[in-house]
Parts: sequence; C-alpha cells; structure tokens
Amino acid sequence: MSHSASNLPPIIIIGAGIAGLCTALAAAPRQVLLLSRGSAGSDGATPLAQGGIAAALGAGDNPAQHAHDTVIAGAGSNDREAVAVLTEQAPAAIAWLQQHGVAFDRDGDALSLHLEGGHRHARIAHAGGDRSGQRIANALAEAAKRAAHVRLQSGCNVDALLLRDGYVVGLRARDGNGQARQIMAAAVVLATGGIGALFACTSNPASADGAGLALGLRAGAAGRDLEFVQFHPTALAPNADPMPTQLPLISEAIRGAGSARRAANARPRRIAGSSGPAVPARAIVAAPRPGAQRQRPRQRAGGDRQHPGAQRQLAR
Repeated sequence: MSHSASNLPPIIIIGAGIAGLCTALAAAPRQVLLLSRGSAGSDGATPLAQGGIAAALGAGDNPAQHAHDTVIAGAGSNDREAVAVLTEQAPAAIAWLQQHGVAFDRDGDALSLHLEGGHRHARIAHAGGDRSGQRIANALAEAAKRAAHVRLQSGCNVDALLLRDGYVVGLRARDGNGQARQIMAAAVVLATGGIGALFACTSNPASADGAGLALGLRAGAAGRDLEFVQFHPTALAPNADPMPTQLPLISEAIRGAGSARRAANARPRRIAGSSGPAVPARAIVAAPRPGAQRQRPRQRAGGDRQHPGAQRQLAR
C-alpha cells in the first residue's frame, strides 16, 4: 500500500450486504471502514435472496440478448446505458465473485445455469441452490475480514452525514448504547438497501426501511427513480389475521422449473405475453386479474408446483 493511500481518511461504506461488501473489496488499496447495523454477511436482504445472479454465459447466449430481455422486463423504462454496462460486465462480475471465494453451483466443468423470470435463456448462476444469497454474503464477508484494507464495525446506526461547503466529509454514528461519535471520511458510500419494509406485507427484511435514502436526501442528494421498489412476486402468505409484516418468499426458480400461478379455487394458469419470455418478469406475475383482488381481498394467489421441476426446486 502506498504511503499516500494509507494516510488518507478512509472511505466509509454504510451497509454490509452484497453492494457494500463488493465496494469495500474493490476499493483496495484505499483504506475502508465498513459500518453496518448487523453482522456483515447476515444483515439485510442479501442473505434472504434465493435466486442467483444473471450473466450471459451459456451456449447461444450473449450480453445483447441479456440486455434485450432486461429492457422487456423493465417495460422500456430502463436506463439503456446502465443495462448495457450490467449485461456486458456480468460475466466478468461472476468471475470476480469466484476469485473472492463464491462457489457457484457447477454442472461438470461448467457453471450450472437456470431459467428464471424475464429471461429467454438459462443464465442464472446459483450458489448452494436456493441459498445463493446467504452463500454469496458469507463468502464476501469472509473475504472482507481477511482483507488488510477493510475494517468492519457492526452495531452502528448512522444518523447524519457531515457537510462542509456542500460536500460530505464524514458522518455521525451511534453504537448500541446510543453513544455518538463523528468520523471523517474521504468519501461516503450509501449501500443501505431499499424501502420494501415500509409496506404492510413484504418479503423484505425489517432493515429495508429507507434509512440510507433518508440520509442522502437530507444531505442534499438528488433522488431518482424512487418509484421503483424491489419486491418479490411470490411469497408464502400464512392463514393468519393479522398477516405478518415480513413474509417468507418462495423461490423464483420454481417458475423457471415449471410452476404456474393460480388464485384460490381456480385453475392454474401460466402468465406469459404472446411475445414475451416463457417465464415472465416479476411485474407481470404480480399483476392481479382486473378486479379480482378488490372483490375478494382475502383471496390469495399462489404457485402450483405439480410440475416435477418445481417439486425438485422446492425440495432443495
């Protein structure tokens, strides 16, 4: 590490999910202080993710086709430049994760690739089947603990960003006892997840409460695309009143394996547009039939798993 790099204030990253951990590892040789409410690798939404990571790695697939499917799934609202970067760099990102200890599932010498919603090709790389999020988070957390340039600190609640002449120069954090301290930073990265926990029923963890978004907005950051909220289209809805706030999600891989959606006491139906992928995107799956939910608010829609491929996925 150069003398200049070691004497600069650290880059402070708030959040220790996949985004925060990857940013911390990629920042080498700069010194990084990684702050999180919970333990790195076990807090936030990343450990709950059952599906894997999409990359055009299979025979007959390429980043252009991946980009095409992504734009269709986004109903054309996508940032095309961002989609191009995402899809072109996805194969290299898989390789980078492997270099940092992520063991993706394999089929012989090649990665085992699966079909999931919105994709026309099998391009989803899993790690440990439907435990992908936990396996990836664990591997990255271990890599961060080994990295000489990263210092991890859990049990921190950041409640303010510090400004000087309109620039963020640090933050104020509180420990588990409520004791506050100010920490100066060369840069601050907000990797704090989304706002899914603000909804009455969600598969998002309670920590997805928008705290990081609020920090940025309060410091003067410009909000963009705030109407796009991460959600999961299939969740287990227990027969309970009141309904639990956080619902266990049902792996999206079961749709790729042949599961169909159906409402209570109704025939199973596959949901695919005439020109869309055989396994449709989340927004299409989540959309109710007109009037159905308004007329029967307690009625639930669920996945029919009679297809043998779906049964194999659920048994994993």
